[in-house]
Amino acid sequence: MSSKSSRRPPQPHGPSPSHKQCLKFVATSMMSGFGKFVAIISAFLLSRILHHFLKPFSQPQITSDFLVCFSLFTLSKIKRISIGMALATIPVVHETFGDVSVMNLDNIVDFGMILYTFVLGLEMDPNVIFKAPSRPAIVAYAGMLSTCILTCLLTPWLHYGTKDTNMITLTISLSITLSGSGSHVLTRLITNLKIGKSDIGKLAVVAGVHSDMITMFFYSMLFVFLPLEKITKEEIKHVVKMILGILIQSIIAAKVSPFFFNWINNENPEGKALKGSHLVLSMAFMAVICSCATWFGYNPFFSAFLAGLFLPTEGRISKWAISKINYLLSLLFYPLLFFWVGLKIDFSDFQGGQIGTWGRFFVLIFIVVGGKVFGTICGGVLLGFRWPELAAIGMLLTAKGHFHVYLAVHAFRVSYISSFSFHFFCPTLIVCLSHWVLIFHSNSENFLND
Repeated sequence: MSSKSSRRPPQPHGPSPSHKQCLKFVATSMMSGFGKFVAIISAFLLSRILHHFLKPFSQPQITSDFLVCFSLFTLSKIKRISIGMALATIPVVHETFGDVSVMNLDNIVDFGMILYTFVLGLEMDPNVIFKAPSRPAIVAYAGMLSTCILTCLLTPWLHYGTKDTNMITLTISLSITLSGSGSHVLTRLITNLKIGKSDIGKLAVVAGVHSDMITMFFYSMLFVFLPLEKITKEEIKHVVKMILGILIQSIIAAKVSPFFFNWINNENPEGKALKGSHLVLSMAFMAVICSCATWFGYNPFFSAFLAGLFLPTEGRISKWAISKINYLLSLLFYPLLFFWVGLKIDFSDFQGGQIGTWGRFFVLIFIVVGGKVFGTICGGVLLGFRWPELAAIGMLLTAKGHFHVYLAVHAFRVSYISSFSFHFFCPTLIVCLSHWVLIFHSNSENFLND
């Protein structure tokens, strides 16, 4: 063969098309990951900055978390502009978070909400249910009852659910949601208002805890009997399995766990560092108890709540778990929760030009505020309280918590409520909080003087 025929064809300069596609894929993945990271970090930082500016108005952290993520994602979805146009550097968040990323974020938020419900139950004392109702409990029950009645009378006519939603189930769920209070947010709110040592502050805190505990307990029972909408043998078996799982979990938490917790507390007295092996055992024991009822098909959120409710509240391990989990939630989970809420909100089909839209929005606020205030006044006057203070307590009890916001999003995820209704459920929960905070901030000195 000649030397010419043995020569190889000249290689093209630069990367091949396959190399270009590979580099493009890597660059896109890096930019996409970088965009997610920047978006989440920006939400965290902006939330902290806004909370600092809202401190003079005694606004809790939940308000700043909601406003930041709600505003950013509203801009991203209404006008199809990037958050980077508002912050100059961040790419389009709506396009950055694909289906896989949103699913991963869903799982993270679900796990965080399990921790939230667990520590919520751990901070409560279920024995108060079996005692004669105290004065704060009567005030809380009266506000809950009036709100439930008002919800049952008005919401069936407003069509908040989808076509496939059972109206009775939706009405009961809404009545429980609107009659509840966010005890964590309410406690922080009263602390920020500096009325925690006053009679009105103490009464509001205890009433809020009662309201939160009772509504969460009703949620837990509602989920058990929810499958009985269609009475079949399979559904009845499923309900019996869940009841059996709840009983086993509650008995272990109430009767067995005190022996284990007392042993851990005795081995780790106050003033000494907790042993690492005992911490691991305690966390594993709590995790097993929280998951007992889920093995029988029960909801993991309410399983965690009931486990925390029946576990011992006193003791070094319980206090350690409460403080550490609350710190983790406030530092990482709450801003991430509202970041996730912002991903779910889409106002492209919001019918803001129709009167009926705003009518349903303000009726929802009227139910929450009017029901709470009216019931609190009626229950408190019979106990000898003055109605101006009772009206103030009723307005404080309208405060909703993170779990209420999560429930609204979850109901939309499972097509329990329509997207049209979801558009103003979340804003209603915040409006019922922030508006009354401003009123209390301007009148807190009068409440303290009284």
